[in-house]
Amino acid sequence: MRIITRGLMLGLLAACSGQARADDNVASEIQALKAKLKELQQKVDSEARKTRQVEAAQSKAAPMAATYKALPADPCASGKICYKGITLTFGGWVDLTGIYRSRNIASDTGSVYNFIPYQQAHNFFVPETRFSARQSRFSVLAEGNANPDTHLAGYGEIDFEGAAQTASSVATNSFNPRMRQLSLELDRTDLGLHFLAGQSWSLNAPTKSGIDPRGVDAPGVIDFESVPGFLAARQPGLRVWRDIGPEFKIAASVENAQTAFFGGNTPTVGTPAVGPQGVINPNVQVNLTGPGGSFFNNLNNVSLNQVPDVTAKAAWDPRLGPYKLHVEAWALYRQLFDRFNGANHTYDTGSFGGHVFAELIPKTLDLQLYGAHGVLGRFTATPFPDAAVAQDGTVLPLTITAAAVGLIWHATPELDVYSYAGLEKAKANFANVGTVPFGYGNPLYNNTGCFTENTLAATCNGNTREVRQITAGIYDTVYQGNYGTLKAGVQYSYTQRFAFAGVGGAPKTDDNIVMTQIRYYPF
Repeated sequence: MRIITRGLMLGLLAACSGQARADDNVASEIQALKAKLKELQQKVDSEARKTRQVEAAQSKAAPMAATYKALPADPCASGKICYKGITLTFGGWVDLTGIYRSRNIASDTGSVYNFIPYQQAHNFFVPETRFSARQSRFSVLAEGNANPDTHLAGYGEIDFEGAAQTASSVATNSFNPRMRQLSLELDRTDLGLHFLAGQSWSLNAPTKSGIDPRGVDAPGVIDFESVPGFLAARQPGLRVWRDIGPEFKIAASVENAQTAFFGGNTPTVGTPAVGPQGVINPNVQVNLTGPGGSFFNNLNNVSLNQVPDVTAKAAWDPRLGPYKLHVEAWALYRQLFDRFNGANHTYDTGSFGGHVFAELIPKTLDLQLYGAHGVLGRFTATPFPDAAVAQDGTVLPLTITAAAVGLIWHATPELDVYSYAGLEKAKANFANVGTVPFGYGNPLYNNTGCFTENTLAATCNGNTREVRQITAGIYDTVYQGNYGTLKAGVQYSYTQRFAFAGVGGAPKTDDNIVMTQIRYYPF
């Protein structure tokens, strides 16, 4: 009996053990199937994500004219090539711009710096019609990850606004490719640190979000000279910025320094001094390099500077529900320099400014605000000089106040309507030696010829005091599909220029300009 009982127990144990092993095998198979299903689902999700990226890129409206947005950074999206961990993004456009301009000037010199009185404008309108493809632009962005926390990027951008001395609009239109941007960027996401070296937009140029090393929130106008009140430059330098949480960033840069010196004007009394800058003391030995040399155009001067421009900037992007808001503020240190009678003359300057981009109605109405004050002549759209030079070599800096406001209405996904108003205003700075005037905005400068057409330039000095402009336009997507995007726009602007009073009066003038544009985006 014991033997039978023991046998039964052993049989039951063996059966239970076999059932356990069978259950384990079933559980393992189910687990393996679940892993395979999960892997398959991930592949399906990945393919769907790529499809959505391509469809979004194809349906995405092309950026409005002159916004200079940085290229998208989605890996392997439409318009990109991925190879061995490096993503190449190609961008740009082919552009045809038409200009009709009615210039209220005393002679057809191609410059708004010649004046006649406003009340005589109907007698001296000078019409001008011109077509240009020089704003056409091409760019490439190469990106790659050295490791999960280290991101590298190289960016290059060219247009055709360069012009050698042989360039003309007569026969060959031989305008040059021009380096707009060429930079390398290193991002450390674990530290929230970013570094950039090369030529890019100056740090005081406004952006639409954070610290954008490649983009700028410029007025969306056709005019290549933009709008008075918008300050920016592209120049070589070094930049570092840091993320302070998801909404706040701080940055600092050192950038190539240059000074736009004003040479002087012909006085109505006294004997003008003759020197390398016009009406300044010929003993001013150095404030510019000589023309040419060091691979510069032999008609261009380059200023001498001891220290680079130094800029600090803070940007804030708060979260306000569906509303997008970007606020930034910056401060700029510049040192102006010349040499006189064996001694160096320097003048340290500080400038400041800010910018606001806001969605007043999400995806429908945008607001842009620009403001700046300081020695900022070379950054202005006018452009203004940075400084003049006194008889003894003293640097006379020129203070500029600039402001602009713009509204952009995205009337439909294809149509944008925009309007801007802006101004730039200079404060006079001058000195006299006896009856010989120096500086900028000197009331002893000769303006007697500003009221007669075809008079000598020496009799119409008319230093610019203020420039104002209002402009409005539309930009429409004509075609968008598998063969790229075709956009067309038209705008009107009215510009006024006011001069400082001199001997003979304070002339002023105005421009009426109509611009049209056809732009093709291949990517």
